[in-house]
Amino acid sequence: MIKRYRLRKSGDFKAVLDSRQCLLRKDNMSVFHKKNEEGHVRIGLSVSSKLGNAVLRTRIKRQIRAQVHLLQFYDLAEDIVIILRKGYLEKSFEENLLTLKEAISHLRDRLSRREQQ
Repeated sequence: MIKRYRLRKSGDFKAVLDSRQCLLRKDNMSVFHKKNEEGHVRIGLSVSSKLGNAVLRTRIKRQIRAQVHLLQFYDLAEDIVIILRKGYLEKSFEENLLTLKEAISHLRDRLSRREQQ
């Protein structure tokens, strides 16, 4: 992901989490979102140190970025924060990809309902 598609400041993370709009909450990840004015998606990743050392956490972040690239949802004007939990390591890449895909489909449904109102 290029820099313009990333949330990097703690204030941006806090704004998304304070909005309390949760798309998905499972044992391996939680996904939160908030509308932004950028016109494109910005994604923030949070990986707990309980998951492992820095090398493992970086590997997990690379996997999530690859999953985001596979799903191609850069057209959404939303800030998204993905919080990964311990259960993430117990599932395969494909299972985690399906979980993230489910969250994005929920988001698309919410946005379509928002536009219809």
